[in-house]
Amino acid sequence: MILLLFLTTVILHIVEGTEPAVEISYEEVAARPYTETLYSITCSVTHMPVNSNLWLSMISSAGGYVENFTDESNGGFWFTVRYDSESSLTVVFNAFVPHYEGQYTCMVRENTDDNPLEWSSKSVYLKYTTMPEIQDLIYDDAYTFNYDHRLLFLNDGSALQLQCVASGVPEPKVEWKKKGNDNYVIEGPLLDVPSVTKADSGFYFCEAHNGIGDPVKSTELEVKVLDFFPPKMRYTSEPVITITEDLNRYWGNEMGTKMEILVNGLPPPTVTWWKETEIGRQRIMRESTSTHRFLIYDGFFSYPGTETDHRLIIEAPNQFRLGTYVAKAENSLGVAELNFTINATETTYTIQR
Repeated sequence: MILLLFLTTVILHIVEGTEPAVEISYEEVAARPYTETLYSITCSVTHMPVNSNLWLSMISSAGGYVENFTDESNGGFWFTVRYDSESSLTVVFNAFVPHYEGQYTCMVRENTDDNPLEWSSKSVYLKYTTMPEIQDLIYDDAYTFNYDHRLLFLNDGSALQLQCVASGVPEPKVEWKKKGNDNYVIEGPLLDVPSVTKADSGFYFCEAHNGIGDPVKSTELEVKVLDFFPPKMRYTSEPVITITEDLNRYWGNEMGTKMEILVNGLPPPTVTWWKETEIGRQRIMRESTSTHRFLIYDGFFSYPGTETDHRLIIEAPNQFRLGTYVAKAENSLGVAELNFTINATETTYTIQR
């Protein structure tokens, strides 16, 4: 009799349309820059059975473990659980890390120990995805300058290779573009121009996109194709310096003997200083003793085509510092030199004794 009554009740529920209907829905929350896509998942029940529990269940694709989301879940930073009503539950992810990728199902179960009935929604599979991120631009920085933007100098005929390093899930598609030229599109992370010309000068950037959010654009890299040239030098102080009694006293106590030049060249030349001696040319290094000191000043190379200031200063010059000095500038295309002569009047060092 009891069994007959139970079956009759179940049949009546089905006929009258009161069988619980469990639905699952979700929406993607706008991804923040450089983060994973976030989700908001809602479980809703029509004809929620009395004395029943509602929760969201997940089977992770990473290891197949099961996690249940209820108001008692300790989500912490990862997610929050909100019961909008007894028949509605929403789980909002604050961070959707890879192990949360998997199959999600809304579940309802009678709160009884005696063969509880259970209902479920259809399942949805939520993927772990991230917006693209451009991590770096790789290039030969031998002739690169960083001011308001990145600036790369190349010689006419040299090779241009730019590598765009991008990440994202799914793996993003990368393209190189050139500012002001809509038809210039190079697919792939590598931009390779074996032999550049002046027409290749311009602003380049890469874009990465994988369908998650808007395409991400790198910083612009300006490429300037120039003609390299060997070193050029010119005097900015007298090439012949004569130390007199008055000048020797002034230089020895205050400033010293200066030899100054301006140097230009591309690639930027290396400047060294030398002294002609009886045993050959000897290089001058920065030197400091109790009786004399050499000071070498190398100006800052600010921009190709501009001259750089270089100086050699001899503090407290004496008769052993007289003679011929050579400023030498060299790069891969050539060498240039300028000579300085330091002499003294016959009475200069006689008076000092």
